[in-house]
Amino acid sequence: MDENSKLNRIILIGNGFDRSLGMPTSYSHFLDWIFQEALKELHSKAMKSHGLLRSSHPHSFENNLLKLEVSTGNLQWIKELIEYKKSYSEYLLERDKIKDHPAYHFIFQCKHSFIEELFSFYGQNSWVDIEQVYFKRLLETKKESVKYFHLYFELLKKELLKYLQTLEINTNKGHELISKYRKHFFGKVLKYDASLQVYEETKEKPTHYYFVNFNYTKFLSHLLDYAPESAENENTINHIHGDLNDFPIIFGYGNETGENYSKLESLGNDYLENIKSTHYFNSTHYKDLETQLNNPYEVYVYGLSCGLSDQILLNTIMQKDNCKQIRIFYNKYEGGNDNYRETLMNISRVFDDKEVMRSKIISKQKDDYIRQIKTEE
Repeated sequence: MDENSKLNRIILIGNGFDRSLGMPTSYSHFLDWIFQEALKELHSKAMKSHGLLRSSHPHSFENNLLKLEVSTGNLQWIKELIEYKKSYSEYLLERDKIKDHPAYHFIFQCKHSFIEELFSFYGQNSWVDIEQVYFKRLLETKKESVKYFHLYFELLKKELLKYLQTLEINTNKGHELISKYRKHFFGKVLKYDASLQVYEETKEKPTHYYFVNFNYTKFLSHLLDYAPESAENENTINHIHGDLNDFPIIFGYGNETGENYSKLESLGNDYLENIKSTHYFNSTHYKDLETQLNNPYEVYVYGLSCGLSDQILLNTIMQKDNCKQIRIFYNKYEGGNDNYRETLMNISRVFDDKEVMRSKIISKQKDDYIRQIKTEE
């Protein structure tokens, strides 16, 4: 990298950032919420029933996604699931312990096989994996059923927005919270010193900080209100996939390479309903990002898994000659492990030329782990 070159900084923000704030924005958290909301409606409806005196009396409730049924004799258990905010996985454990009891009666049904599949993957997948589950199921869907499939996918997206709108951060502690990210976001540019064989901070600061927020939440926007004065007027947020005030959000699949995508195109327009590139032109977000790629820049990957469902967009950002270097910020886990290498392997899939990739990646930096903030902070 030219010592005298001026760089912009493009910071890719993924769900790992929201999670680092202590926000329950994982795929499993969302399913827990869907489950809990349905339980509350079921219990409320049952308590208004005239059949409460008979323990075998059935009570049912259904919404856009689920059907539930419980007998009066099991209502106390449902009440405890609600009061103790039991997760879906905790419910499964308890259910397995009591389901063989003669008095047990609780039915939990998903109204579409895709929703059922999402619950079956509870705790095992990330959002990017779910988008791949969607793509796989879409390929398997018959033409006469694809509109029905997308109807339930749209219902799921609306529920996701509804859930995210229930979450908020304590903006009274904005200065304290942004301090956890200040050095990462607004620190000086690193440069490789060949004589010392290390990356060192230069005196250079980026000309501009451009945040590409892959999340739908506004937590980043709230925190950047407390950005340091030196960066106060030099940062921009691009909600590349929309936000809570800009429905419809972009949620689907974004890898248009390979024969599977060609197969999808051959099946007709109904199959392309939730392919991300077909929605980028509903706003100027994508064009705004493209203009940032006309000048030299470095890329920061912050809480973004860089999975296949965003491969084309990441390819556009990372493979351009103007992208001079890529810095990966990673999550630390108990026991000393982290996800640096996993993110690196995902990024490698973005590049057609692996040698170019290797020339751009900044070596793992020991202080580049994402600080985790407890919700009570």
